[in-house]
Amino acid sequence: MNACFKDDKLIRLSTLAEQTGISIHCIRTYIDRGLIQVNDRTAGGMFLFYESVIDRLRFIRMARDVGVPLEQIDRLLSGRDDKDVDATETSLAELTQYIETCRDRLNCFEQSLKQHLGIVL
Repeated sequence: MNACFKDDKLIRLSTLAEQTGISIHCIRTYIDRGLIQVNDRTAGGMFLFYESVIDRLRFIRMARDVGVPLEQIDRLLSGRDDKDVDATETSLAELTQYIETCRDRLNCFEQSLKQHLGIVL
């Protein structure tokens, strides 16, 4: 879990969604998967979070936007949260391989596109 600071304010799920650009549905999925944790609840049962979770969600969103599978994000963050150096290093190696594979695929696609359109390489 993220380190929480005394100065962190508690914010509602809707505010979290608004500030990160992630839908409430996706944030609930991340809660269910343990990627983020609810820090408190209102009397009416609404979820409350420390503001520090915003950075974590922005990281998750960036990773998802480039196609990183949620399972890999989960392993990386879990290893870091648990201070498990071996698990974190393994996850980083997996992500590095994923990035290289994506680069290779994009390069192949770019060359194919140029050939298809008759552009000289």
